[in-house]
Amino acid sequence: MWLRLSVGLGLFVGSLAAGWWLHRTGRLPEARASRLVRWIVIGPSPVVLCLSFWQMNLRSLQPWLLPLLGALISASTLVPASLYARRTRLSAPQTGSFLTCALFSNLGYLGAFSAFAFYGEAGYALCMLYLVFFTPYFYLLGFGIAAKHGGARQPSGLATAFKDELRLFPFAGMLTGILLNLAQLPRPQPLEVLNHLLIPLDTALYLTAIGSQLTFESPRPFLRPCLAMSVIKFLYTPLVAGALLAVFQIEGLPKRIVLIEAATPVAVSPLVLPLLFGLDRKLSNALWLFTTVASIPLFTLLLPILAAV
Repeated sequence: MWLRLSVGLGLFVGSLAAGWWLHRTGRLPEARASRLVRWIVIGPSPVVLCLSFWQMNLRSLQPWLLPLLGALISASTLVPASLYARRTRLSAPQTGSFLTCALFSNLGYLGAFSAFAFYGEAGYALCMLYLVFFTPYFYLLGFGIAAKHGGARQPSGLATAFKDELRLFPFAGMLTGILLNLAQLPRPQPLEVLNHLLIPLDTALYLTAIGSQLTFESPRPFLRPCLAMSVIKFLYTPLVAGALLAVFQIEGLPKRIVLIEAATPVAVSPLVLPLLFGLDRKLSNALWLFTTVASIPLFTLLLPILAAV
């Protein structure tokens, strides 16, 4: 158990650190990181999603409720985040950064890979189903909030990797896997081995590309908003998740996946928004760094408890 937990957290932190170091040494500039992200989105990611959805149990109602729960839990964070921004009188760019960081959690990398480390492909696939809402939220709600509070800027090289047409590839892989699943075609055994290699590889490469663009500055100047964000991510959203799980009477592995995802820190994706819309980049980075570091001891306690339930 501890080995799997160490591997999951180690891959997440290590890949980001490797990307940061490669950028510092000039081996992974922004243009090259952009090409790497595009290759991942077009290449291994659709294959991973196809193979994962091909094998999971889609004939139960509970898995299909996960995207709804994800959307509700994520949207609920805007209530305390908005109240905090108004009470502390954050500037418009700071408000945009705080709201978008509250809205988006690290569901797909820290959350999904941790689930894969503990529950295998079934856990990973449920996480992918849970975060189906993420892309529409990011491009519609996230972009809308960022545009309202920031001054528009020219997209950076890395930001071009998030163009609309690239979103089609992961969804195509997901849809193909669902169709193969519903057609009841057995998945060949060698593809299971392939997917167990592709999932950590896909995760590591993506995080390396994103890590190359991170700035690891001290979050101390933003300690209060960082503490407020930690309350939202690690106390408020798990309580909301627990209430929704009780309402929808979800049990078993889907319940564990929702609780894991509800306790994840700020996502990496909101760090792109200051580059696009002129939000407060230092605040976004501080919120991401602080909650990510804080999540490591939290996950060390949470995952073994959930595994034993």
